[in-house]
Amino acid sequence: MNTTMPEVSSTSLRMAVEAARAAAKAAAHTAALILIEADGGQGHIRDGYLERHGDVWCVASSVRFTAYLHADSHGDRAHVELTATPNAYEQMRTWAEDQDGCRHDHGCVCLPDPWPTLADLARSAEEHRIDYRANFEVDQRGTARLAFKRVTVTLFDEPVTVVDTLLRIARSAA
Repeated sequence: MNTTMPEVSSTSLRMAVEAARAAAKAAAHTAALILIEADGGQGHIRDGYLERHGDVWCVASSVRFTAYLHADSHGDRAHVELTATPNAYEQMRTWAEDQDGCRHDHGCVCLPDPWPTLADLARSAEEHRIDYRANFEVDQRGTARLAFKRVTVTLFDEPVTVVDTLLRIARSAA
């Protein structure tokens, strides 16, 4: 009985994994370009590796944001830090909450207002959690903080399509 993988199979598997890795990295760079365009087209991309937010394909930066494209994704998820005016934040919050209505069963523990309101942020200069469920140890989506008439939003693991819309809202309402 042969207990080793045939060389042709091993080579084929290795090539497929390398191709998948290259495709994910290309998708991440494309996503980074899309996010820069969403913020007006001025920015830069650098390769990432063991950044402060873990292993990333690349890092995109522009005037309003820095996005770390996760290496454990297909290039389509990011840790993002963005700034917005208070008016833009309220529009972003409203849009996000309209998109993320609870779609779970009757026993769901989703919070009715996952993003803090501007009034919540104004009460204290501390970071406020963006949570979708009441399990505070597991389900934190991000944070928001108001300081110097700017709101800083940090989202930990967000689809690039959502980040794109949030950046477009922040830019249009600036």
